[in-house]
Amino acid sequence: MASKVKILGLQIHSEINNKVANFQKVASILRENADFKPDLVVLPETFNAGYDCESFQQNAEMIPAGETSMFLSSSAEKYNTNITGSFIEKCPDGSFRNALPMFDRTGALVAKYHKIHLFSSQDSKENTYLATGNKRVIADLDFAKVGMSVCYDIRFCEIYRKMALDGAEIMICSAAWPYPKLDHWITLNKARAIENQCFVVAVNQAGKNVFGKLDLGQSMVINPWGEIIASAGTQEGVVKAEIDLDMVKNIREEISLFKDRKEEAYV
Repeated sequence: MASKVKILGLQIHSEINNKVANFQKVASILRENADFKPDLVVLPETFNAGYDCESFQQNAEMIPAGETSMFLSSSAEKYNTNITGSFIEKCPDGSFRNALPMFDRTGALVAKYHKIHLFSSQDSKENTYLATGNKRVIADLDFAKVGMSVCYDIRFCEIYRKMALDGAEIMICSAAWPYPKLDHWITLNKARAIENQCFVVAVNQAGKNVFGKLDLGQSMVINPWGEIIASAGTQEGVVKAEIDLDMVKNIREEISLFKDRKEEAYV
């Protein structure tokens, strides 16, 4: 596997219930950044129709048969990249879940994660409209194992440690994280990188959300030392980084965090 990997995060403001406009926006940004030749493209949470709990079910699609899957699949193949972004899935059992599918360079669906931790505080009713996921997922891509997560998951360190122990070298967080929690967003993502000695790619929505509040943007790529090596501001834009996966290996050898764990004391 190549050690150098190019990451492209698309920090967009998704229009509520307007898939056509959101697809066009993503397609335009991918076209503008084609010369970068990313190995991995990450989109925010519910990028296709915006984060609006009450319209989740009406915008839900089957995976991989739906139009959003086909859009992601064709984009992956067109740009010879791996691509992922969250949207609502109508599952075969009739439930609705916040899904994060991964499509590889051929356009094939190679992994699918369902958001485990549903936000049910403040103005959100996510857990009213959606069923929870029940297992962690790692996408085994051509360059690395990539841990999958969505937004509120970032507050639950246990899932990331398990994925790191299973070999994940990169963690993705696809999010729609609101403005008042800026310090939480930065601190939690940095903590997940430091404690698991991995890269974190956190890609957020930007702009006013359905609650009339701002999704803060601040998408970022964080290295295993916890340093933000690329970031976006509060407006729509992209975050780009070329990372070296040898850094994961070197840091894990230099500081033997996993070997020094005392799992028998954690129960």
